Order: sequence, then C-alpha cells, then structure tokens
Amino acid sequence: MNWVFDMNLSASDIIAIFALLVAGLAALYARWSSMEAKKANQISLISGRKEIYIAFIDLKMHMLQNQQSAQLAEVSKFHYHTITSRLFFKSSLAKDIQDYYDTCFWIADIYRSDGRITLQNSREDQEKYLKAEKDLSSKIDRKILKIFKDMNIEPKCKII
Repeated sequence: MNWVFDMNLSASDIIAIFALLVAGLAALYARWSSMEAKKANQISLISGRKEIYIAFIDLKMHMLQNQQSAQLAEVSKFHYHTITSRLFFKSSLAKDIQDYYDTCFWIADIYRSDGRITLQNSREDQEKYLKAEKDLSSKIDRKILKIFKDMNIEPKCKII
C-alpha cells in the first residue's frame, strides 16, 4: 500500500488521471442520456400511434353502426390521422390506412345525408366499397395490434 503513496506524480500526471476520470463519467452520462432519449422516442411513438388507433376505432365503429348510411362529417374527422399515420407507421400500413379512409369516404359520399343513393350504379359501387372497408379494417386492426404487442403494449380488451 505504501507504493501508492510513494509514487512521485507530476502535476501533468495528476491532471491526466483526473481527465481520464472525467471522460469516463462523461461516457457513462452519454450512455444514460442515449437510453433515456430512446425511451422518450418510444413514448412519443406510442402516443402518436395510440391517437391514430383510437381515431381508427372510432371510424370503424361508425362504419359498423351505419354501414351504407355513413356520414361524411364523421368520416372526414379521420383525415388528419390519415396524414399523420405516415409519420408513425411503415409506408405499407400508412397506405392501408389511407385506402381505408378513401373507401369510407366513398361509401359516405355515395350515400348523401338526405338518405338517397345519388348515382345510377351506386348500389354495386357501394357493395364493393363495403366489402373493401371490412377487409381493410380487419387488416389494419391486426397490423396495429401486432405493433403494440411488439412494443410490449397489449390492450386490455379485444375490439371487434
């Protein structure tokens, strides 16, 4: 133990040792900051994805309840979420969400608020869009729930 105290260190050696300790602490702090930044990004992603998913479920429930008589005002509420989905999801899922919105929009457009079918071939078009809406809604629901599951977030209840 005496050899530690017997060492003749110059001022530059002491400064170098002190600088090494400071650099080690800085590296530890940088690593901790990086991990916290990743957590913050995950929270931000979760928040944005959750908002889009809730809006998707609202539109899905509206379509389920009203089917052919969907209202343009209700469907149009999802437009903003369609745009922001490109920021929070992969391009394939964002495209599915855009297609779902477009499909719902056309269903609502075919059936105007006065309750009448407006076009001659609208019934066939509407049936085609209703089938596409049902297929897309289940596809999107599965994909988003898988993303949440991969992030270790699972909903407490199952939505139709």
